[in-house]
Amino acid sequence: MTTPTTPENFNALLRDVLNNHHQPPTPLDCILTFPLDQVRSAAEHAITATKHALGPGETDTRPRLWWIKGDGTFLMSNGIDHTPNTRDDNGHWRHIAYADNWGPGTDPSTILGGDDLHETLDLTHPHDDGPTLIELLRNAPTHATRFLLHIAHDDEGMALAMTTE
Repeated sequence: MTTPTTPENFNALLRDVLNNHHQPPTPLDCILTFPLDQVRSAAEHAITATKHALGPGETDTRPRLWWIKGDGTFLMSNGIDHTPNTRDDNGHWRHIAYADNWGPGTDPSTILGGDDLHETLDLTHPHDDGPTLIELLRNAPTHATRFLLHIAHDDEGMALAMTTE
């Protein structure tokens, strides 16, 4: 036998569903994979450059990799050399490493959604009491061929972790 639905019963049921079954936002997690030799080359360019560009919100110039999400998604050096904005013999921008399957012409808005993104990866300051990013890249095992950017993102913000394999 079912209980007849009254406005009071319905309102109580609705409050119960909304209050007890509300799930917190699910974090969006993904791993971007980059060719380690290209990331290492971009990082070494930033380390050896005598001048460095500033990204959004940056106030001091130092060696960094920038993670850019726009026309594809990639890591690039912030180092400024004598021939900025030049391309290599194949027409590709120098000192850039595109994520696997996310090269030019792809729409990375499915990664963390939304518009373009610019995040800074500092090369010379330790991350979480571990090695610096340049040390991680230089000291990768000899069999490693990939650089992995682990991304955890939710309504509160984004956390990045970096490894090689």
